Amino acid sequence: MTVKHLSAGSDAAPTHPKPVIVGHWVSAYLLLLVFALVLSRELIDDKTARTLLLQAHRVAGLLVGGLAIFRLGMRSRLPLAEPATGLALWQRRVSRLTQVLMYLMLLSLPVLGWLLTNARGQPVALPLMGSLPVLMERDLDLADTLELVHTYAAWGLVTLVALHAAAAVWHHRVRRDGVLMAMWPGLRPRT
Repeated sequence: MTVKHLSAGSDAAPTHPKPVIVGHWVSAYLLLLVFALVLSRELIDDKTARTLLLQAHRVAGLLVGGLAIFRLGMRSRLPLAEPATGLALWQRRVSRLTQVLMYLMLLSLPVLGWLLTNARGQPVALPLMGSLPVLMERDLDLADTLELVHTYAAWGLVTLVALHAAAAVWHHRVRRDGVLMAMWPGLRPRT
């Protein structure tokens, strides 16, 4: 597979391999679902509905973690488009750091949620698969701490995703370098 370099003014078609693109967008939609489920839970008083929303949040969160592992595997095996040329060193470093931090969050948030659930004395159950192993015994004080860490980490991920999206728009609208087109099939070059 030939990897095209992205440069200012490039009108090249998307260059990332299809599994990388699909994994990226499925992750984005799953993250939206995870946040919608947990935030909508706060708007509902019915205990049964709240429990179902939390269970769906847990399952979707674990899917995000599993997909992050798959995506890292794809990134290590498939050639990606080269980053845009002409970026300052600090911009390249911030971009790389943001990516690393997003992957760390995508991997750690599901584990934190799993630990939190266990610390509350509950198993993590997946549809058609049963309960996952219990990672820790019930400890309600630790559960409160884990809930805070999970919440702050989740909002940290939201911040990183917002920076990531803003950078993609900046590449498309200001630099016009094809970076966004490499991950968004069918997007036309900005002229």
